[in-house]
Amino acid sequence: MKRLLFPLLAFSTIFLASCTNNSNKIATQKISETQKQREVCLDWYGYRIDTKKAINDLNLKIETESELMAYCDFFKNVADTK
Repeated sequence: MKRLLFPLLAFSTIFLASCTNNSNKIATQKISETQKQREVCLDWYGYRIDTKKAINDLNLKIETESELMAYCDFFKNVADTK
């Protein structure tokens, strides 16, 4: 019985660790994309980049500055995650 308990415990520990690592990687990817969008919007608000460059960097299918402003309003007051 003791021989069976140790391999089972080791297997379950490895399985749980691999599941935890995968979920952390997925969450990190989402945060980094959101962070990129936030930084582009803040650069645009700060007049560091022009409207066309911000639209291209964000891969948006909009054309006007007012549409970009509506998109970036979400990121204006979001706290920095890093």
